[in-house]
Amino acid sequence: MFTFQDLRMLLSFAGAVVIIVCAFALLRIRRTPGRIHAGVIPGAVLFGTGWAISGGCPAIPIVQVAGGYLPALVTIVGVTVGIRLCRWANARYFHLDRGSCGL
Repeated sequence: MFTFQDLRMLLSFAGAVVIIVCAFALLRIRRTPGRIHAGVIPGAVLFGTGWAISGGCPAIPIVQVAGGYLPALVTIVGVTVGIRLCRWANARYFHLDRGSCGL
């Protein structure tokens, strides 16, 4: 997807966007753009960077380990370390409200 050599995933995402736009139009749901939470942009950048480095979404390594592909444990460790680093950095430096996701 990231090299645009295979467009299946990109078209899947585009199809999902089209479907939700149609559903919102049919249900007459209107959302006014509000203030973006301060953690959305850096969180999205970090998530996307991790996704690009590991080559897949965070759920894939769990399936790979279940299938016997043990090198995927490195990705799981990376996800765990990243979550802990994010929590530590937020508590120490950023103090962003995590809302309902603040487990």
